[in-house]
Amino acid sequence: MRRVLRAVGLALALGLGVGVGAAPAAALDLTGTWYVLVHYKDTATNNPDFERWQDRVWVFEPSGSRLKWIEYPIVVFDDESGRFERTGSQYARVMHFWEPSARQQEQIRSGLSINPRGSKTKTLRGSAAEGWHSRGPIAAYSASTLTYTETWSAEDLDGLPVFRFEDSLGGGRTDTLDGVTEYRTTEVLPSGELRGTYNRDGTRPGTFRMMRSGAVGEVTKSQSQAEVRARALSATAGPEAAEGLADALSQPGVSEDDVRRLLKGRVLAGGGDPRAVDSELRSLSAAIMAEYHKGTSPAEIERMVRDGALRP
Repeated sequence: MRRVLRAVGLALALGLGVGVGAAPAAALDLTGTWYVLVHYKDTATNNPDFERWQDRVWVFEPSGSRLKWIEYPIVVFDDESGRFERTGSQYARVMHFWEPSARQQEQIRSGLSINPRGSKTKTLRGSAAEGWHSRGPIAAYSASTLTYTETWSAEDLDGLPVFRFEDSLGGGRTDTLDGVTEYRTTEVLPSGELRGTYNRDGTRPGTFRMMRSGAVGEVTKSQSQAEVRARALSATAGPEAAEGLADALSQPGVSEDDVRRLLKGRVLAGGGDPRAVDSELRSLSAAIMAEYHKGTSPAEIERMVRDGALRP
């Protein structure tokens, strides 16, 4: 008798039988454009209590039986007030949890501008019911060969969706998971907006909001090249690009390549792609070394980069 009661209780808990239980929720239709805003803190930095933010646009497009996922990490608003602070011709990301104003929310709904630099595209297999996954790690051809793979996935679309980015480095002599970024939904609002927790590598915990957006367009040619470059670097690195710069410049024999490697590392730590701003990083590292050879102290150079007084 107890077995029967347990079986009935399990069926009720799962909503499977005896005429009880809600109908399964329809799977989320990802097709279209989404704006994603992240608030987080970075426990791996010298300033773990700083409030940080980043945003991006995700576009999902059907591709036959598959799903194409495009990520744009550089988002441009017509009205940047409260979002970036401008010092001269340099933009610096505000160091607090930025939220879009009513005017900025309207632009999200109508469609944002994006800079295509640094964008990435993956084609995913699966279905809305089963979840979508890009191709997994590729086997190395030999024990001495290393392979690098980025795997993207969107799961649990019929409940609380989870979006994951996994960076893996593997080969015959190693099997290492380099990084995981996870967006885990905890709430779906009546408007369709998704909210939940964000975590990158266990060191950057935070929250995210994901809302439908109008179709995106590329930044206009009327914007100056310097402005576009400044926005691009700020979007991928921000003021935190200066962290550790004074220590690096205090090392004997420091070179411009050393500085550029540090800047690339800070871009990666912020979730950006150094390749998207390679020319900006080269220009900024050159400006830093020019200031260094003039005799400016390492601490002052770090402050100048953080405040935007030194720019690409």
